[in-house]
Amino acid sequence: MEGRQLQLMRSYLENTQITLQTAHYTKVGANWRETHQVPDITRLYYIREGEGWIRLRNRLYHPKPGQLLLLPAGMRLSYGRLNENGFGKYWCHITAAVGEVNLFQMLELPHCIDVRDELWMEAKFKALVEQYSNPSLTAPLRIKSLLLEIISAYMEQAMEQETERSLRLTPTTETGKINTVLQYVDEHLQEQMTVDELARLVHFHPNYFMQYFKTMLGLSPIAYINRKRMELAKVLLQDSGRTVTDVAEQVGLELYYFSRLFKKQTGLSPSEYRKNALLR
Repeated sequence: MEGRQLQLMRSYLENTQITLQTAHYTKVGANWRETHQVPDITRLYYIREGEGWIRLRNRLYHPKPGQLLLLPAGMRLSYGRLNENGFGKYWCHITAAVGEVNLFQMLELPHCIDVRDELWMEAKFKALVEQYSNPSLTAPLRIKSLLLEIISAYMEQAMEQETERSLRLTPTTETGKINTVLQYVDEHLQEQMTVDELARLVHFHPNYFMQYFKTMLGLSPIAYINRKRMELAKVLLQDSGRTVTDVAEQVGLELYYFSRLFKKQTGLSPSEYRKNALLR
């Protein structure tokens, strides 16, 4: 995967908000059939037994036990049984969004993978089902953790199994515009940047651009720029030959403001961060 694509994907994943709507294990009944629906929720199916068929965007799948399916919201979906031995499956409905944009409409992912460690995946889904019914205070945190583990494993194994192409961003108008802005930000971190300047890159009014940017990435343009500057600063601070003043200049900030912002975001002063980093 190219460095630019990887950076953009990481930016999206860092700002993804994920929510569980429902989770169960089901042995499907005789009436498990749907044709040409366009669901507004993303589904994960982990097949453990039986047979059936699923058609997504005109591609037909006959999933086998041990396969995990990702069925994104907004894509035409049909499914049904093949015989009396219908699917037994763990399944959940989720939302995964960057701002207001569906994550799985932004990333080109395969819709079906072979799970490498079936027992590990089954344990994660079983725990997800249990936590979904758990009224405890910490259940929502455990649910998010489990979903992130499942989706991370899906993406990693998808990249391993997709020999024809690597994981990449879906080429849409929306992602094209935001990618232009993010690339510009990465290339000009040493310089001063304004919202007006970034808005001009994609021919948007500044007020609309700010709303658009937050919808796509979940934070304001200035907050995003400052976070990228701090990420670069962490790398530069590990070079003992650079002074803190040099690092501040490299990320386009006055020393006082840089030090204050760095401590606010990391809990450490630049000098303290460097000391800890060099001791590792």
